Amino acid sequence: MFVIVIVPLLLLLAFLANTDSIIKIPPGRVGLLLVHGRATDKVILPGIHWVPRLRKRMVAEYPSLELSFRAVVDGATQQDSGEFDRAGPPVRVTLGDRTQATIGYTIRFRLDEAQLRSVHERFGPEGFWTAVRDISARAVRVSLGASNVGVDDLFGSARNSLEDQLGEAVSTILAGDGVSVTMFTVGDVDLGRTGEVIQSTVRARLELEREEAETALRTVRARIDSELEPYLASVSDTALRYREVDVLRDLAHAYGDRLVTMRRRSGAAAGEAREQVLEGEATEPPAEP
Repeated sequence: MFVIVIVPLLLLLAFLANTDSIIKIPPGRVGLLLVHGRATDKVILPGIHWVPRLRKRMVAEYPSLELSFRAVVDGATQQDSGEFDRAGPPVRVTLGDRTQATIGYTIRFRLDEAQLRSVHERFGPEGFWTAVRDISARAVRVSLGASNVGVDDLFGSARNSLEDQLGEAVSTILAGDGVSVTMFTVGDVDLGRTGEVIQSTVRARLELEREEAETALRTVRARIDSELEPYLASVSDTALRYREVDVLRDLAHAYGDRLVTMRRRSGAAAGEAREQVLEGEATEPPAEP
């Protein structure tokens, strides 16, 4: 009787203990073995594993795929697209030439499995996101605040060199914290009032080029008009046709949109008048003979 009662009970307890000790690590993640709540150097790969809970062993899961963090400038609320993509605020920096700017950037990275124990002890399964945000922001501020960095480095080929410099600085500082950076790109840059001044300068330069081109065109037209002056005295049909085309070209260039609108309105008014005439003819009684 004793054997009949004790043996099934022992088998049930063993089954429950083994069931609780079976751990499944899904693809795209790895597990870090914890003993008595303390992290070890043993990394568990994806699959089904038996970790005896009676020995105070646990597993903390971490992503093993490439992750991305984006610092956005537009100020809108960015939705995180799953556990592999996070968004945060941009970085407000002062460049080496004392120009203030708001910088957005994107970091793609992976957690270094060899340093996973250090990552767990310092940040935890969720804290490494804030660590990537804060450490990368500090590296960007320090690099852009160097005395040899100015607002001109944010444009043209200098921007590519600056991006490589920032990527190297961010990769170096994050590598010591167990984060391996695979890509760094500079996103949108907001220069505030300085950006408005730059755009105004560019527009002024383009406006000057346009004025110079129009001046050359007016000079050519004046020369042609002087050559046509003898023909205009005789009221030549060819000269009048030339002047007509020239005047129409000037009107189309200056009031093109207004002419189209006036033409549409006049066409609509003419259509309405035509319809009224036709309706009047239809309703008018025939004249008596």
